[in-house]
Amino acid sequence: MKRLFTTIISILLIIITAQAQLSTNVATASTGVLKQSLKQPTTDQEKKESPKTTDGEDAEALGGFSVKAGGFIWTETIYDTRQTVSARDGDVILYPAPIKLDANGADINGSGDFTMANIHSRAKIMVTTPDFLGAKVSGLLEVDFVGTSNDQIGLLRLRHAMVKMKWQKAELLFGQYWYPMFATEAFPQVVSWGGAIPFHPLSRNAQIRYSYLPTENSKLTLSICTQLDFKSPGPDGASAKYLQDSGVPEVNATYLIGTKGKVLVGANVGYKVLKPAQSFTVGEQVFKCTETIGSYQINLFTKAKTSVGTFRGGAIYGQNLYNFLMLGGYGVSGTKDNGEATYTNFTTGSHWVDFATNPFANKITLGIYGGYTQNYGADETIMGAVYARGTNIDHVYRIAPRVIYGTGRVRFRLETMYNLAAYGTPDENYDVQNTENAANWRFLFATTLTF
Repeated sequence: MKRLFTTIISILLIIITAQAQLSTNVATASTGVLKQSLKQPTTDQEKKESPKTTDGEDAEALGGFSVKAGGFIWTETIYDTRQTVSARDGDVILYPAPIKLDANGADINGSGDFTMANIHSRAKIMVTTPDFLGAKVSGLLEVDFVGTSNDQIGLLRLRHAMVKMKWQKAELLFGQYWYPMFATEAFPQVVSWGGAIPFHPLSRNAQIRYSYLPTENSKLTLSICTQLDFKSPGPDGASAKYLQDSGVPEVNATYLIGTKGKVLVGANVGYKVLKPAQSFTVGEQVFKCTETIGSYQINLFTKAKTSVGTFRGGAIYGQNLYNFLMLGGYGVSGTKDNGEATYTNFTTGSHWVDFATNPFANKITLGIYGGYTQNYGADETIMGAVYARGTNIDHVYRIAPRVIYGTGRVRFRLETMYNLAAYGTPDENYDVQNTENAANWRFLFATTLTF
């Protein structure tokens, strides 16, 4: 894997040099292409609310350098009919908490929960600079107030910090941005924060990403990534060190067809290697660990624009999806002859669909989201510690209709969400048996002001 990593870096350097040489024979891209290179995932409404870029004569007067500042204020009120498994003071929901009976048979988790939050308000700066190596260059810096953990809620958090170089047929991205499995071209348009976890991945990572555009309607992307806020689990809790200690980055490949048409289809495959421990002890002697665990994931997604509205959907299947805020992880499957632990993955699958329409002259957007995720248990019998999420859950599903009102920079957003989690008892392979459903309704109202 280390040789693979070295080879990938060498290929990227060759591509940069070759692309710079090729660009001398290519006409300068238009300002419109430059704007496109700064695009972030957003709802259809927020695209219309984005402030204007500084370009044209202003950018020319600055020698090709321009800066655009923007963001939004987001305030929300949330009520849940029962306790939930969630993050950031209950704001980011995963699924309902299990039924927990007291001495009188009353469900301790059956009480409601009310909260208000403003932490998703954010600010960003987008920059364009003069051409470099024949490429159009843009940058993005974005922060919010979510914090990197529950005890840091309200503190500044880095979301994106990246530099992008764009040629006629290729792109290079360096820095922190959406993880490649989060398809910015087709993702759930839900009001609730969290990107529709645990049915859809949510992660932003430091990365190097190369994209090649064989035609104007398709794109192939290769990338290597590390971890920061969205971490894998292990003996010392969730941490980026298990990926770092393996000595190799996560690798991803994505292919898109229909990037300029009404129907888009895409596929992403990824692979990562973790090293859960650096040493192990036998008696009073300490030995160096060599055992690692590899895991893969596959994401298929689509988007279709029709006369009645826009459909989006996807299917995900993978191992150890914990760092994407989905069900899964890994566990100890045994020990080798020398006493070192071996590991096995938990496998998870999910499906989701989203539909949005504007039947009232774009003043009102109606939408509905549905998601389902299944825990397929461990690939091998578990013989020791488990580092995973939702191991006592067989499946979870969600249905969430929404209404968004507004035509300018201010919008009201209302979403009603029904969540159900089937809790049970896992066997030795962590297939969950004898399930009992825990369900809740979430009512969310958000007011947003884009600037």
